[in-house]
Amino acid sequence: MTSTPEERVAAARARMGELAAKFTERTRGEIDVMRARLTAAGSGDAAALADIRNLAHRICGTGATLGFESLAEHAHEIEKLTSMLQGGGAPDAHATTELANAIERLANLVGGTGLEPVTPAV
Repeated sequence: MTSTPEERVAAARARMGELAAKFTERTRGEIDVMRARLTAAGSGDAAALADIRNLAHRICGTGATLGFESLAEHAHEIEKLTSMLQGGGAPDAHATTELANAIERLANLVGGTGLEPVTPAV
């Protein structure tokens, strides 16, 4: 059976909605990991900042792909902060607070009801 253009658009939108829901759920878990890795970074775990950066990078890229522009921007902020801190040993209290605040801003965005992908007009 051949589907109409409207049916194909509806199916694509439904699939994007499914992907967005999975992404949002996965991102909540990754934020929990970021929090734990930030604690480890404060204790001198050299790999912890790289882990946070990698998670932020993935959230940024997938978020942008799915149309979550604000979320992608917040994740990119975390990515930039961790890149600046890497290689300098354990981050100081100010840097740790700045990174923790950035992670919490991302968490608030994901946890809020206003997180909606930007969908292009068809």
